[in-house]
Amino acid sequence: MITKKEVHILKEIDLKEANITLRSNGIVYVLFKDDCVLDVDLQFRLLDFYNEITGGKLTPFIFLAAENVTITTEARDNATTIESISPLGASAAIVTNLAYKLIANFYMRLNKPKRPFKTFSNEEEAVKWLKSIKMS
Repeated sequence: MITKKEVHILKEIDLKEANITLRSNGIVYVLFKDDCVLDVDLQFRLLDFYNEITGGKLTPFIFLAAENVTITTEARDNATTIESISPLGASAAIVTNLAYKLIANFYMRLNKPKRPFKTFSNEEEAVKWLKSIKMS
């Protein structure tokens, strides 16, 4: 019988706005909490935490959002600006509702990421895709 390897948390940073975990599958998970407003100030704070949890190395990321998470226009525009100084090697966004899917697709069309970015409806597909991307 083949058993599925359990994924566990290696490092965790819990903030008011988000929970950031590095898991044993080598992926950083970022869960934006209820009513989080992602603005430029929060982006830069998160960037520091992303570098801390990854040791500054390019790492795959999965982003999830709880209820009523929004991103400001300035933060959306800033995302591609700070991409070159971030440890996000490839990013998967797990979208669980139509509104988040529309926002993610709009972001991808308007602010084309320089590094691989894709949306998924479930974690399993996201992990499989991220594992196929070579971090360099």
